[in-house]
This record gives sequence, C-alpha cells and structure tokens, in this order.
Amino acid sequence: MKLGVLNVVKIFCICIILLLVGDSQQEKQIKIGAVTNEIKLGPFAGQRNMAVGVKNILEENLQEMDYELSPTAEEEISIRLVFFDVKNIGTNVAIYHNDIAITEIIAIGELKRNGKVIKKTIQKGQSKEVSTSTLVVADDGTFNQQTASIALKKVLEAIVKDLTKWKNY
Repeated sequence: MKLGVLNVVKIFCICIILLLVGDSQQEKQIKIGAVTNEIKLGPFAGQRNMAVGVKNILEENLQEMDYELSPTAEEEISIRLVFFDVKNIGTNVAIYHNDIAITEIIAIGELKRNGKVIKKTIQKGQSKEVSTSTLVVADDGTFNQQTASIALKKVLEAIVKDLTKWKNY
C-alpha cells in the first residue's frame, strides 16, 4: 500500500515538473514579423532577396538562442534594414597590396506584443575582410557574401539580445 502511494506521488511530481517545463518553453516562443529593406542608396537599395536572406539568418539566430519559432506566438520581431555598404580601404605600393573591405550594416529591430511595439532598437554591425598580396590587384568594389553574412549575423544577434534583455529569458 505504501509503495503504491509512493509511486502515485512520484508520478504526480513528474507531471508537475513537465507542466512547468512546458510553460517555460511557451515564454520563449516568438515569431518573425516583417523584414523590410529600406536602404535608399547603393547596390542593395530595394532588393527583396536581401530581406529574405535576413529573415533566414534571423531564424537561425533565434533558434541558436533557444527560442521556439511559432506563428501563434504573442511576441514578434520585425527588422528594417536602413544601411548596407562596403568600404574599401587599401594601400598599393609597387608590387605590395593591402586591402581592407569593411561591411557595415545598420538595422532597426522592433519587439511587438499583440501588434503593439513594446521595444525598439537600432544596431550597427561590422565585418572586415583583409587581403594582402605581393601582386597588383585591381579593386572591383564587389562585396564578399561571407563578410556580409557575418555582419548581418552580428547585427541581428545584437538586436535580439537588446530587445529581449529586459525579460528573464
């Protein structure tokens, strides 16, 4: 009889623990809202593909930070890209060449709950690519996809951290 009561108490405790863990998972549910490209100048102005790429990187960031993506979540993160540029800084002397390409991104993130903005942040991300050689290499002004992805990941991670730091996530 005592063994049966003990088993019932164990099962009850396990159920309570599972319910509490399930509730804490619901707190970390979030959905991704609109990702818009509001860049006005440069080669990335108005490119829809860029917004799609940013949404994919944001999904990866949120999942790495243990958020559950759910279309029914009350909280939503929206991103507006406002600046994206590559600055080329270089030195060429005879046959020595040293180039630095700095990719800069500025984005505005908004955390919304039930459609109302509860927090807003502006973040700047930067990534560098250094190229050194002993040949004369022409500058073509193109951007490196990996450098851009690194800068985007940094700025989106900073946005998520800033928007959610006031909560006990």
